[in-house]
Amino acid sequence: MRDCNIIKDLLPLYKEDLLSNESKTFVEEHLKTCPECENLLNEEIEIESKNTKPLDFVERRIKKETRYFTLAVLALIGSILIFIISYLNTPRHIEYDKDLYKVYRNDKIYTVEFADKVSGIDYTDTEDAIYLDAYSTKYDEIFNKRRLRKSLTFRKENLKTVLYQNHESMPNMVIGSGEIHQTLLPRLFLGFYARLSIIGFIGLTLILFLIEKFRKKAISLPIKTLLIGAPLSLFLGIIAIKGFNTATYYPVTDFKYIVLLSLGIYLFFIFISIFKEQKRM
Repeated sequence: MRDCNIIKDLLPLYKEDLLSNESKTFVEEHLKTCPECENLLNEEIEIESKNTKPLDFVERRIKKETRYFTLAVLALIGSILIFIISYLNTPRHIEYDKDLYKVYRNDKIYTVEFADKVSGIDYTDTEDAIYLDAYSTKYDEIFNKRRLRKSLTFRKENLKTVLYQNHESMPNMVIGSGEIHQTLLPRLFLGFYARLSIIGFIGLTLILFLIEKFRKKAISLPIKTLLIGAPLSLFLGIIAIKGFNTATYYPVTDFKYIVLLSLGIYLFFIFISIFKEQKRM
């Protein structure tokens, strides 16, 4: 019994082959005559073998969480980049002032040259007149202060009246004469898209609620976000770019940046949902 206690203390070292030759021989000789110690050694080897087997479900869980984490990080980085791009490049209308542009004339053409603060010019040609609308961007104001001046050239042959479109007052005459009796009305289609996005958000939320109720099983948060996040992101994108007054004088440009910003908001929602799902897991 006394030898058994010594052997039990030596068994861990014996398994790791850390004993001297004399001690190893002593243990082996004892195991030949002691079934109890031999069984103890076999049990420890079996337990250790079981504990060191790969746990497939743990590996799958780790891989799944790694994918979730990667997707969350990519969604966050993508949303941040889109927010920055949208903020820097969204057009900001410039109301008329006396230094906004100068008109140069010769025998055949008119040239309208705009001030340095102008980043771009929106050009709308109607039956009665041509409307110019200058805007700036934060990108140009911060990073591109030495940009070339913007200018437009008009031939005198059959030239219409050219007006500068103000958003808060009547247009200013750029080329032409007489009184101004007309203005370019803003487009209202963004308001329709905003209402449609809210209807889509409410409708999809109701559908998901009914599915969960009848199936009696919760839908994962990332799946919900993928479905209802799209219309909600579009609505928030419209509000962020245009405010609650959704009238626009830049239908193409505004819609482009609304879609871009909505994508950034959508990716941010996905990041939040994946982060919460991973935390729950």
